[in-house]
Amino acid sequence: MFWIIIEILRTTESYKLPLEKNTYRSIKIQSNTSINIEEFIRDCINEYKETEDGNGLFNTDGKYFWSESLLKRMTKMEEVSAKRKKAGQRGAQGRWGKIEVNNSKKIAKNNKRIANAITLNGKCYKSYGKSIAKNSKIKSKIKSKYKIKLKEIKSIYPSNHKQQENKKLDEMMDKTDKMEFERLINNCEMHIFSPELAIEMTEILKEMYMNPDTKERVQEINSKKLCYALKNFAIANTKSRIQIPKSYFKKCILSALDQTELSTQYDTETIMDQISNNEGE
Repeated sequence: MFWIIIEILRTTESYKLPLEKNTYRSIKIQSNTSINIEEFIRDCINEYKETEDGNGLFNTDGKYFWSESLLKRMTKMEEVSAKRKKAGQRGAQGRWGKIEVNNSKKIAKNNKRIANAITLNGKCYKSYGKSIAKNSKIKSKIKSKYKIKLKEIKSIYPSNHKQQENKKLDEMMDKTDKMEFERLINNCEMHIFSPELAIEMTEILKEMYMNPDTKERVQEINSKKLCYALKNFAIANTKSRIQIPKSYFKKCILSALDQTELSTQYDTETIMDQISNNEGE
């Protein structure tokens, strides 16, 4: 359990997690454990020590907790990575500096020839050149608009929304339902998402699982189809604000389940909607 939490900490931006119920619930979902996560983390802070006189396995400031040894390792790794990147840039500059200067001169010369040709052939060509530049900028903006990173999606709800666990649904589940729902969540690989988003999607899938109209269909969900649903939801939310996020996300899930072959043009890091190219054209 300690190393599972270390892995989760390692994927966060600051290598720290807040001491709150959503964190405990998220770790419980991702690790599929019956351990009391809150007690375990508190014990790692107060009871379990790295050495007899040392710090706890986790440190805290009252709001967040972290692993001091993980912080040191990741800081060192980032420093080494930054030095290598800087050295690589210097090496590349040394190798390609002269070539780039020569290329810049050639490009400038060619641009001047093109400008002269456009001027020589009349105003209509000037306008056409401006139109191409304008369309290129529009297309570039459209492309970047739909470029979405899964790790940057923290929630499907507005910032003021507070996610609550539906305990009534838990009480309605019998032993078989609980086992089947755990299998469903394991197939979704919730650890690839942010903790808050993992909790939200788990609660939504629970509602769909306990709904007789969607129970059978939602059992076919997996991480690929869930990412596909999240992609469609995120793009729609970029175009216009979705008024009822939960209902729309359920529709996105059902739509993903209807797809027999899902696009492989995206991964869990970045998803790009190919429709942006068509709109740009």
